[in-house]
Amino acid sequence: MKKKLLITLPLITTVMFSGCATLFGGGGNQTISISTDSTKRLRAVVSYDDGSKPQYLTLPGTVTMDRKNSNIIVKSQDNEFNPVIVEKHVNGWFFANIFSGTGVLLSSTTDASSGAMWKYDNTVTVHEK
Repeated sequence: MKKKLLITLPLITTVMFSGCATLFGGGGNQTISISTDSTKRLRAVVSYDDGSKPQYLTLPGTVTMDRKNSNIIVKSQDNEFNPVIVEKHVNGWFFANIFSGTGVLLSSTTDASSGAMWKYDNTVTVHEK
């Protein structure tokens, strides 16, 4: 009996303190593929809508962004395309916390604090001016 308890208790605790979006929905960051309809190699700056954590890349390319309660903006370094906003959406796995029945408040808090409750489109296309 003690052996089963020693195995079961850590598993139950892990499930209660882990959110569904954190475990199954991709975690706290996401890789986004950015393409273009241009034949030229465009240079872009990808950042959150508050301008934080800018990443520079040549398109087409990919960036890995932390999931958070902010939209992402893809801007041209050389004014060759209009900015594109990548809007955040609630990760569908976040709602599984409600249906799991155990530790709903704790698991939802875990998803919210890790950023896993949010997601972005996996692919974005920018169009040359």
